[in-house]
Amino acid sequence: MGVVDVNAWVGSWPSQSINAGAAEVRGMLKSVGVERIFMAPLDAAWAQNPHLANDLVYDAAQRWMDVHPVPIIDPTIATWKGEVDRAQRHSGVRLVKWLPAYSGYELAAADECAEALVEADLSLMVQTRIEDPRGQHPLAQVPDVPAREGSDLARRHPELTVVIGGAPWSVIASYADTCRELRNLYFDVSQADGMDSLSVFIHSGMGDHLLYGSHAPLFVPLAGIARIIADVDE
Repeated sequence: MGVVDVNAWVGSWPSQSINAGAAEVRGMLKSVGVERIFMAPLDAAWAQNPHLANDLVYDAAQRWMDVHPVPIIDPTIATWKGEVDRAQRHSGVRLVKWLPAYSGYELAAADECAEALVEADLSLMVQTRIEDPRGQHPLAQVPDVPAREGSDLARRHPELTVVIGGAPWSVIASYADTCRELRNLYFDVSQADGMDSLSVFIHSGMGDHLLYGSHAPLFVPLAGIARIIADVDE
């Protein structure tokens, strides 16, 4: 079975001088064995209207069958229903993404959008972190979204698959019991870089709730693949 990357990006990130096109990101992921790429627009994080950045990933999906667009949906913008409709109509969209830390809303205020995603048969990734707070520009501090907001959302909407994206390993490890309770809750491991972190997760019974995410181009994809090989060698 090929590798599926649920948390790739395309676009620019000012604090790291990153400006990666879809072809570049796809190339770096294919070089490490990724066969299906779920790609979101990085430029959406700092945009006044993040929906405008979604064209980047829809265009990429037109060029390559192995790229699945992951549009950003912002429930605080009046056009969010239209963006959900657009995602539902596109055959390659399986997952949409929220960036609550950058749009300034709590997940409890987005239940209407969550219900719309259920009706559209779409899964949701809640990106709790893009950039480690320790590396952020001092005048552009964006705190992590509490993972509890994501698990509470999954509990309120049991028919919605909720993926917590970008959580550090210590946060993921604290959710072993919650994952046994909530079958619709998952974590991507793009920022789970603790010592033997994946091994710890698996031995705590979380294996079925973990998804590979590269966080490319902000992270080097090979590092994440190497961590999987090193931590899960059995």
